[in-house]
Amino acid sequence: MDLRHLRYFRAIGREEHFGRAALQLRVAQPALTRQIKDLESELGVELFERLPRGVRLSAAGQVFLQDAEDILAQVDRAVDRARRLASGHLGTIRVGLSEIISGHGFISYGLLKFREGEPGVVLDLKSMSSMQQIMALKDGTIDAGIVYDAHIDDRDAPLIDRARIGVGLTMLAVHEGHRLAGREAVTMADLADEAVLWPTRRTAPGYYDRLMAACNAAGGAPRIVQECTTNSILLSLVAVGMGIGFVTVSPPLASFHNIRLVPIVDLDLRFDVLLVWRRSDRSAALHRFVEMMAPAGDRHPA
Repeated sequence: MDLRHLRYFRAIGREEHFGRAALQLRVAQPALTRQIKDLESELGVELFERLPRGVRLSAAGQVFLQDAEDILAQVDRAVDRARRLASGHLGTIRVGLSEIISGHGFISYGLLKFREGEPGVVLDLKSMSSMQQIMALKDGTIDAGIVYDAHIDDRDAPLIDRARIGVGLTMLAVHEGHRLAGREAVTMADLADEAVLWPTRRTAPGYYDRLMAACNAAGGAPRIVQECTTNSILLSLVAVGMGIGFVTVSPPLASFHNIRLVPIVDLDLRFDVLLVWRRSDRSAALHRFVEMMAPAGDRHPA
């Protein structure tokens, strides 16, 4: 018995007529009759009662038709799922996302558009630092990550591809009652005596080093009073007047309670926001994700 037998039987059971079923199936009626006789012989039961005009399902045939309908529906679903998976319309993508980078509006917008466009693909978002994401990509724990370009270097080129999905600009975060809160812009010299809240190097060494180098190059080595493990902690401390901080943001600027963001005219520090994935990964769903998140012109090897 094979699926063809079940499909032939289903057509006759629905039509209750060999001739009409043969036309529907586009097979010769004698061949169809022979296939059903073979099926009845294999089962050891009569599936139809032969009538002067057409046929009628026997009691055994009625039960068998119900089960055959279920089997064929399940097979059709399996075929559809396999095809959707192969074409990238079904599956799961594990995506790493750091707390510092998740605040960019274009990321949440891109993730939302992908979920709306590909409802059959599950986005499994995993909170981890940028460095953890790079390691997780290499060992297969995640399928894609979203990191700043400061955390990618030439050593990753053989394994990791990347696509730019946005740019973050570094600005000054101050309490709304701070002396600089009303300024349209500031210089690094304005910050010389300020208590600065700073990201910890342990979780984001590339970001830390580039920010420190940019401040030093602008002639304003920061007076760091506390290092913060997350961006939300840094902003929380700024919001209660514990110090000022540097944050990387993108338009439209988010609003934070009790905090003002002020441009720094002599600190033109930008970070590319990159979608990264294993070069060897052939997942169709992943490549649909890349296509939706990043313009084609911004995709290139790491």
